[in-house]
Amino acid sequence: MKIPPLALALSLCLVAALRADEHKFTEPFAQSGAFAATGRVSLENVNGNVDIVAWDKNEILIEGEKSAKTDEELKLIDLKIDLSDSRAAIVVKLPKRPGSFFNGGNIRAAVRFKLTVPVTAVLEKINTVNSGIAIDGVRGAVNAETVNGGIHAKNLGSAAKLETVNGSIKADFATLAAGQKISAETVNGRIVIRVPKDAGLEFHAETVNGGIDCDFPVTLNGKKHRHELSGKIGDGRATLHAETVNGSIHLESL
Repeated sequence: MKIPPLALALSLCLVAALRADEHKFTEPFAQSGAFAATGRVSLENVNGNVDIVAWDKNEILIEGEKSAKTDEELKLIDLKIDLSDSRAAIVVKLPKRPGSFFNGGNIRAAVRFKLTVPVTAVLEKINTVNSGIAIDGVRGAVNAETVNGGIHAKNLGSAAKLETVNGSIKADFATLAAGQKISAETVNGRIVIRVPKDAGLEFHAETVNGGIDCDFPVTLNGKKHRHELSGKIGDGRATLHAETVNGSIHLESL
């Protein structure tokens, strides 16, 4: 697995954010609007959990809460939401604390999100650093990445790319279609992928310190190894690549 240098630096050097309940000053926010059924969503966050759920409306609801250690730091949170009827781009920046110099710390703050999107919306880029990502019911393509946090997704129905460094990945797929590509990669954490009983998959799973379990009969590609498994399930209509360093990999039946 190739880990981006930035992700490694963040993982090793960043101090995890204070828990939200330690942030005395808070400010809720909400924005909504009409949104195309296949509208594209991107989000870049630093500290704060991201929850994304689907609903049966061609609308988007962006809500959450900003929090900080001091009122001054709360006012310095840079949250930008660029929303049109086909695209939502959300970016959070946490600047340096006032009076800090050179390698001084960023403001002690977090932004927690809950996004409600159309069922077939595309999660083009969901990215945070010191928090988890949860996704429920999105049937469009999903691209989600964090550094220090887990990714938990359920009722997915399209291509998915899920990546973290320090955290587990658990994803349930309601459907698997021909050509559908699934990728799940972490360094320190286990991976659990759950698919329908009639799944068709060409897959490769690899770990360094951990085992691999599969609920399905597998036609092997080569020999079976404790730390690596490649093969075909059913008609092999979709593909799965799962990789971790310190953790187990489980391919389970729904």
